[in-house]
Parts: sequence; structure tokens; C-alpha cells
Amino acid sequence: MKSGCCLLVLKGRELLGSTLAEQILELDLRNMQHVLAEAGIDFPFEKRRKGLESDATFILAFDGEMLAGYLDYLRSWTNPDHIYIGSVQIEKRYRGSRLLLRLLDQFSTLVAAEDFAGFETNVQKVNVAAANLYRKIGFTLEPNPRNDASWTARAGKSLLTDSPLATLLNRLHARRPSGG
Repeated sequence: MKSGCCLLVLKGRELLGSTLAEQILELDLRNMQHVLAEAGIDFPFEKRRKGLESDATFILAFDGEMLAGYLDYLRSWTNPDHIYIGSVQIEKRYRGSRLLLRLLDQFSTLVAAEDFAGFETNVQKVNVAAANLYRKIGFTLEPNPRNDASWTARAGKSLLTDSPLATLLNRLHARRPSGG
């Protein structure tokens, strides 16, 4: 990412009626359409649009005016003791940069003071890159009882303090100049 990148944190309902909601949907479609097609699933426009209207927290990363990536999360609807990561999307040209780490760092900061037991998300089995990323940062993958085509990824709250993710974030902090 260029030094001009900035992060913005909004609740889903704050996205209503803004061009940000459409930018998020467009990024989702670009990134997920091929994965969903490979899994035999159409992109769920209306379901995703409704998800943007929720109480989810969105951490948005911009390069100038352009949405470069985002992460959204909320309390799990199946287990309120867990934080559910709804989506992590990175524009292709920013993959391999530190953008993902910056989003995860902001996410870790925001949830650190909350009372919760762990994290969960779902990942399509055909999305091997995402499944491998979740494993790499400290999640375990389990069969999803509600969807044979996806994994449920889980991690304890220790993901923030004692995990490969925590190690990566500590390295990120060590590289930052003081004051930034």
C-alpha cells in the first residue's frame, strides 16, 4: 500500500444510501464471483446488500478515493460469545502488500476490549487461498454443518495474543516508525 492509504471504521447502517455500499458490492463481486461459480453458487446480491444494512462493523481501506479492501465483523448469530468475520476482501492490485495486515491490526485493536470467547467465519472449500490464509494465521477449519461446500474457521481469543497472527502484527508494529 502506498503511504496515502487510510482506514475508516463504520457500522453497516452508516453505509446506507452511500456509494460505499455499492463499492463494497462491486469488490465482493470481482473477488468472489469466480469462487462462488466454481462452487456452483450465484453471487447473492440481495443477501449481501441486506448484510450491508446490519450492525456489522466495517473497516474500510482506501487508496485515495478508491476502496482498496475491507474487513467486516459482528457478533455471531449462532453463538454470541464469538465474533463472526463476515468478509475480508482485498482488491487484486493490493494483494501481497501490508493492507491485509493493516486491516487485521485495526480489527484486533477494535475487538481486544470486547468480552468474547473466540472468532468464527465461513470459507468456501474451493477458496483454497482463503482457507490456507485462515490456517496460517491461527484458525482451525471444521466441516460446516449448515453447508457442505464450506468450512467453518474457528479461533480462540488467544488469536490476538498468542498465535501466528499476533506474531505478524508484532512484526508490523516493529516496522512502523514511532508515532505512526
